Amino acid sequence: MTKLKLSNNKESVLNEIGDGKFKLDFDGYILHLESFIPQDQCNQIVSCLKNFQKDKSTPYTDGLLNNYADTYFDPDIPLIDEVSKKIFIDGLKIYSEKVRAFNWAYYGSDTLHYSEMIIRRFNEQSIFDYHHDDIISEMFQHWFVRRQNILTCIVYFNDNKEYTGGKLQFASTDKVYEPNIGDVIIFPANWMYYHKVSKITSGTRYSGALLFYFGSKRRMPSELSKNW
Repeated sequence: MTKLKLSNNKESVLNEIGDGKFKLDFDGYILHLESFIPQDQCNQIVSCLKNFQKDKSTPYTDGLLNNYADTYFDPDIPLIDEVSKKIFIDGLKIYSEKVRAFNWAYYGSDTLHYSEMIIRRFNEQSIFDYHHDDIISEMFQHWFVRRQNILTCIVYFNDNKEYTGGKLQFASTDKVYEPNIGDVIIFPANWMYYHKVSKITSGTRYSGALLFYFGSKRRMPSELSKNW
């Protein structure tokens, strides 16, 4: 895990509160970074993902994501780590400049981390129903994780002309996002930001999800209590 260590001038942030710079509407906490990841990197990642077999994907069992989509936790693709670090360092800095409350609460903390990237291949008829990413109790095959997620980040790896549907929608706003190749969207992971991926009616959408979280506690399966 990579930690973010940056300075934070608390006095200036307190002045911003007085100036009303913390006041944002719902959409103000959603950051859309266009062409943030270079297209050649996205193409290389998609080229690898096209060779991934469906039987190597991890089944999703909560009913939100149907069986037409393939999920790969932390796939063995060298560029994924590079992309994750760029989002965590550069993307998070841009987000903190826009969302000043986040800058005050978390930015510069040495316990802010990012997760392994979750890659999804949304094939035709795939749909990911409304959900939030606040608390995740188990995620990976070899590690069980219980943590409080702060931000969700979605990165888009292929051109949106290659598929129809697959729009990002939030339950609390009418605004619909149709990102393109290399785009990144960052938004709060909490219950106020229930979101979904609309049905893919044709083609295939390739995207990745990265979670920023505050603090971490990892345990091997044998150490887990029955309540987890």
